Amino acid sequence: MVLVGKQLPDMVAELEDISSVDSLRTKLSNDKRKKGIHFCLQKLLKQEIGNPQDIIFHLFNSQYRKQPQPPNFEKERSLLIRIPDDVSAKQLLEIENKVRAITGCPYLRVVEIKMGSIILHLKGSQSACEQIESLHQQGLLSDRLGVPIIDVEIMPSQVNLTQWFEYILTSGWQGANELLTPSQLALVRSAEIKAGKLIDLRANMLSHAVVLLVNLRREDDDLPEVEITLRVYPTRDNVYLPPNLKLIVLSENEVFQEVTARSEDRIIQCKFAGEVGEEFTVKLVLDEAVITEDFVI
Repeated sequence: MVLVGKQLPDMVAELEDISSVDSLRTKLSNDKRKKGIHFCLQKLLKQEIGNPQDIIFHLFNSQYRKQPQPPNFEKERSLLIRIPDDVSAKQLLEIENKVRAITGCPYLRVVEIKMGSIILHLKGSQSACEQIESLHQQGLLSDRLGVPIIDVEIMPSQVNLTQWFEYILTSGWQGANELLTPSQLALVRSAEIKAGKLIDLRANMLSHAVVLLVNLRREDDDLPEVEITLRVYPTRDNVYLPPNLKLIVLSENEVFQEVTARSEDRIIQCKFAGEVGEEFTVKLVLDEAVITEDFVI
């Protein structure tokens, strides 16, 4: 009922033995036995659920939703679509299906929803993202998707690390304190510029969420050299990293650092220095799952 956009009052009229919204809330939550649907979803999503539409937003932003993965040779791009905040959960799912149908890109998907005017963060192929942007510029995208489109933006393909020294974080990256536990944060020097990204690796039909943290440090603002430390942590729900997870750093398509997680590793890391303007690529590899991030200093 959530997926078709039903609210609690709508559900009352369609469920037997339910006389009011309060009785439905009791039935869903069942606080005494901790077995109700509402309670289980809050535990699963680790979020308070204020109304039925919250569930679909949290599911889009969680690791529990199955998502098609791109082939390893296909480079992904990120696309932001801003829409009004009065769309239903059903419309959100339809938007994802419609952009796939329009572009012919089967793995184009919503990976995050930000509230306000709703911002849909999608990932897909370069050509698919450019096609959606072109339709918006021609004024055709609103009709094709069936909802008003406020704005469409293709995100830069590289993460510009120099901007981080000006406290301008790249979209999709968060402060370390938002992603790590206090004990994990204790390993990071406070003087460093640091930001992380939650990455979901899907291998052998399982989902493995990890945090990639990038730490930047330079001795003098006038010097071109930047010290970079890459660390990979398990998420708050896990104590150890998945065994055989590889952290690979490439420059000019050549591997110059690689480290592999062993059983019961709580962290893996690489450390190196680069100069402003230099580019490098980071890959996280777990069996068939490969996630790539491109950086420029």
